[in-house]
Order: sequence, then structure tokens, then C-alpha cells
Amino acid sequence: MNREEVRQVAREVPLFGGLVDCDFPNHREAIGQTFIVLLMSTMPFWLATLIVYGTGNDLSFAAFKCDLYGTIAKGELFMYCTALLAPLFWVVLVDPPGAPAFPSKLSHMITVGVIDVLAAVFFALVVAGRSLNARFSFDMSVAMFLCSVSLLYLATVYHASQVSDAGSEFKKQETDFTEAVREHRQ
Repeated sequence: MNREEVRQVAREVPLFGGLVDCDFPNHREAIGQTFIVLLMSTMPFWLATLIVYGTGNDLSFAAFKCDLYGTIAKGELFMYCTALLAPLFWVVLVDPPGAPAFPSKLSHMITVGVIDVLAAVFFALVVAGRSLNARFSFDMSVAMFLCSVSLLYLATVYHASQVSDAGSEFKKQETDFTEAVREHRQ
């Protein structure tokens, strides 16, 4: 099996197959965008943690972990899962003009849908005051949040790949148009 055949088989892997066509600039762009989204959207968590930790008397690492846990222990990360994934519906379902199709649309949308529904249900249960196993719901919220961040990154890198391809497609269309006008004038 040659390299292109391996790449073609890899493209068929749900969720991750599109990484075959992404290059370093796409990843660099996605890392930057994902970092900014996470930095700004999670500000209530990390800022509250810093304020509680900074105004406390215990400055040990254990106290810091306890303060962080206190800001996310009651299901808050469930809410953030849905907030992080909401923009993906647009990114995944709407391809830029002249760009290749978003890879793994169906698997992305199913995964996003499952995470959104589970996160919404668990957050609603917490808000409704239902008694949940605290350890399970915390671990699940952290796991789902990490999955949400991963999906956000994948969608961002795929979108960056689409947009960079769209730029070359726009340039090609511009060149073709210029050539057509030049031929028409002659």
C-alpha cells in the first residue's frame, strides 16, 4: 500500500480522518483560536479560582486545587460543554464558498449532539436540585468538557484548512476570470 492509499484510508476515519489534509499552519491557527476561546470563555472559572486562592490564608497547591474544584464542582462544566460546541453547528454544516466539504460532518454532528444533550440534561438536573453522585457528575463533566475542547479544536483546524483552501480557490477563480477577460478583449 503506497502513501496516498494510506492517506485515503485514513481520511475515512470518523472525526479524525480530516487531519490527513491539515498542515502545520492550520494547526497553528487552530491552537491560537482555541486558546483565545478557552481563555475568554473560562474566565469565570480561573478568575474566581485566583481570587478565592489569593484572598485565602492557605497558599499551598492543595488549596489551589480545592479552590478550582469549588468553582466547577456543581456542574458548571456541563454548561460550558454546550456553549463551546454551539458554534460548531455553523462551522461544520456551512462550507465556505469554493472550499472543500467539512470532513466527517456526520460524525461531528452526532458527537456534538450527544455531548450537548447529555450536558444539558445533567446541568438541568443539577439546577433542579436533584441529588446526583457528586464524584460521578464531576468526573463526567470534566471528561465531557475535555471532549468538547477536542471537538472544538478539530472543527477549528478543519475550518482553517477549508479557509486556506478557499483562498487558493478564490485566487484560481480570479486568475481564470482575468484570463477570460483578456481573451475576450483580444
